[in-house]
Amino acid sequence: MKQEPLPQIHLVRDMDLAEFAYKLHMFAGDFLGDSGYNLRSLVTNTGADSIAIMGKRHMWLSDALLAYCPTAELYRMAATTEYPGARAFLFHTERTEAGRPFGNVLMMDLDTLRQEIGKNTLYPYGVSMEYRDGTKAEADIEKWEAMELCEKDALKSWRYLYAPELATEWQHYYSRRFSQWKGQAFPYMEQDLEERLNTGYMLEAQNPDMDMYRIPLETAKQMLLNGDGPVCRLLPGGAEELAPVTAITTGLWYVDYREFAVAPENLGGVDRLVRRETDRLTGRALRPKERPEQEHKETGKHRPRPER
Repeated sequence: MKQEPLPQIHLVRDMDLAEFAYKLHMFAGDFLGDSGYNLRSLVTNTGADSIAIMGKRHMWLSDALLAYCPTAELYRMAATTEYPGARAFLFHTERTEAGRPFGNVLMMDLDTLRQEIGKNTLYPYGVSMEYRDGTKAEADIEKWEAMELCEKDALKSWRYLYAPELATEWQHYYSRRFSQWKGQAFPYMEQDLEERLNTGYMLEAQNPDMDMYRIPLETAKQMLLNGDGPVCRLLPGGAEELAPVTAITTGLWYVDYREFAVAPENLGGVDRLVRRETDRLTGRALRPKERPEQEHKETGKHRPRPER
């Protein structure tokens, strides 16, 4: 009997998860627009596990439980993201130091995670509602789905309800599954995985230079403004180093050739920028912040949370 091939899973151990998460937003593609929300989600997660799903233009990171809840955006992104090489990153926090999480990360193809989600999906049993006059009520799923849109719009807030025992059972399952995947994974050094991810990003450039690390425009601008080190523009004739003043005089905005890179020997400057940005994002007073594209007014702070 033919056996199913083992999934391709890669493991990076014992690292600063906030810094690695931020680097995903700049080395795997230009996902910096999502970095602020995702970093806050990582450091404020009350559980040990978070999952990031990398789409074509966006990255979504949240409590791992939400990947298994069909009412959550993370679940919808896992279900609808379709492009070659789609990946999922599973973060597990082992300890926290000065508000920064440290632990392990598994990288796998999205299909592997999607199969697990399909077999272990959690479904809500009802909805908790709060009216504008402060009164509260609950409704089962059938009643909720039968309500008119105007009735839902009249609510002050609402959230899906999941049975606590199911969430606890899922947590035990996920912990065991993470350990199994960890045992199957290929160990990687953090910098080697970053280089592998950056290779795909560089190949998408108009004028790729495979001896360098591609970075987003905003990263290039910040490095030049803060004196973090040399930055090059990728041109048809090769990479050309930019004068720092360019970030002030033009803001690096050109119609053409808006792709940038740094040499491997200058990655220390990238590390300084990453440390500065993660300090800013994880050190500030973190307040709940909703994505502008959120579709409804659902709220709720207690696990399991069906939405951001």
